[in-house]
Parts: sequence; structure tokens; C-alpha cells
Amino acid sequence: MTVRIDAVAPDPADRDGDVWLHNFSVRDAATGGWRDLCTTSGPDGTVAGFPLAGSWTSDGRHLRGSAGFTVTCTAGAIGKCVRFGYKPWRDTAAEPLWDYHQACVRMVRADYAGDGIGHTRDGTLIDLSDRLGIQRPGADPPGRALVFEAAWGPDGALCVRRTRIPEVLSTNDLADRYPQLADRIGPDCTEAVGALLWNRS
Repeated sequence: MTVRIDAVAPDPADRDGDVWLHNFSVRDAATGGWRDLCTTSGPDGTVAGFPLAGSWTSDGRHLRGSAGFTVTCTAGAIGKCVRFGYKPWRDTAAEPLWDYHQACVRMVRADYAGDGIGHTRDGTLIDLSDRLGIQRPGADPPGRALVFEAAWGPDGALCVRRTRIPEVLSTNDLADRYPQLADRIGPDCTEAVGALLWNRS
């Protein structure tokens, strides 16, 4: 793929000054003209992208020490998690954020089994928090109470209280498809479970 950089500016939401937002264009195979690579806005309304070192496997693992880079958009899980503060190249409180970023990507995608298959829909509201306090639980949106969903690690959910969208994947379906999770589904899954990240939805 040939990618053109049309503009670059620092991410105003990034206090560290690490992330630079890019306007990328790619060639349209049919017309030969240029079109925007990133077309959907992230949670804060930003439509942009940025490069992130390393490559990703088909099952959603970020390979440590891999060559090259990935172009991610602010609307995608990889880009969202960097902008949430889980920068895989940084440490916080002497703890590397690599696994936090990986856990966040699994969580955003509702990739419960860590196999690269998401079980969510665009625009679904989630509230996340983590062990380090980078993200803290937020207030419920007006007229709606968010409910605890799952505890997360870099390889997927450590336990699942309820699935995010039962019509997409019910807890029964989750247990059938992923037997390794079957005994970790239900009311015993709470914020008290040791994890890197927790979320409500």
C-alpha cells in the first residue's frame, strides 16, 4: 500500500507530546486519485491516524521487537488504546505499559478469548479502569447505568460477568465456543479480580 502524509500535528490530548496525528491518504485503485485512509472519528471526534512500531498477528497480538510499523486510526482499537494512555513504548510507576495496551485492545474489541475475534459493535459505550490509575471509573451517562462486564489481561478476558452485547454473543455461547472460559463466567467476576484492566458497558 502506498500512503501519502498530507499533514502532521501534535495530538492536543497527549500530555507527553509522544503522539503526532497524521492525515493519511491512499490511492483509490479504481480512479487513481487519493482518498483519506482514516474516515471515522475516535471517541473525542478526532479523525486522524499515526504510526505505531511493530506488527500484529491475525489473532490480535502485538509482536515485541518486530520490524516495521503499523498505521492505526484514532477510531480503531489500537489507536484508541494509545490515546487512552496505554503507550506500549512507555513505563508508568516502573511498570511497562506493553501488556496494558494489549489488554486494552482486547477489551475494546470484546476479544474475550484473545483469538482476534471481536464481539462488539461500533459506537458501543464502555467505561474502563486499570490497576495503575491511568483510567479511572467514570460517571454513568444520563439515564443509563453501566454494568460490570469483564476483567482483562493481555491474552483476553480473565473472567466475564456478562457479555457486552448478548445478541452478538451470549454468555452461553461464550462458554460453548471457549471452554477455557466456561468456569470464569458469571457473578463471581467483579472488580476484585486481579487484572490489568476492568470495564463496564
